[in-house]
Amino acid sequence: MDSVGQRLRQRREARGTTLEAVTRATRLTRTSLLALEGDHFEDIAAPVYVRGFLRLYCQYLDLDVDQMLEAYEQQVAVRTDEPVAALPPASSQLPDYFRVHTKPSRSLSPAQAFLLVATAAIAVVFMWSVNRKRPVQVAGRPAAITAPATARLPALPPTPMPGTGPLRQH
Repeated sequence: MDSVGQRLRQRREARGTTLEAVTRATRLTRTSLLALEGDHFEDIAAPVYVRGFLRLYCQYLDLDVDQMLEAYEQQVAVRTDEPVAALPPASSQLPDYFRVHTKPSRSLSPAQAFLLVATAAIAVVFMWSVNRKRPVQVAGRPAAITAPATARLPALPPTPMPGTGPLRQH
């Protein structure tokens, strides 16, 4: 029985269609089409993409989509039964920044330290601005206006205060 990729290639060649025509019609890349026809499914990002690309390609070639997806699933299942002992451990394939660190670092990074200091400074300035003394205005009286020390106001004649003049007798 032919593999999924062989059936796709045979159908495309039987129709006389080039990979460029399929690329224009389906918007699949040439690399993806070659991976599908060569049964190199691992070259495509993830199995969900393989199924989607396979569905699209089968629809373009007028193949039975469900039958081809089932054949793909069986072909992949046979491949996964192979022993995987030859593969290196996954941890050696990952870069260091993707690995999970078992014990968290207790020190602050420079960015974290800067954010902490900046937040504390903002809090201090806010508290200072809220708690600083402001002139208290008594209800019903206008706020006292003080003239600058350099301003000269015209001298006013002294006026006696009410009730401080000579007493009148009746």
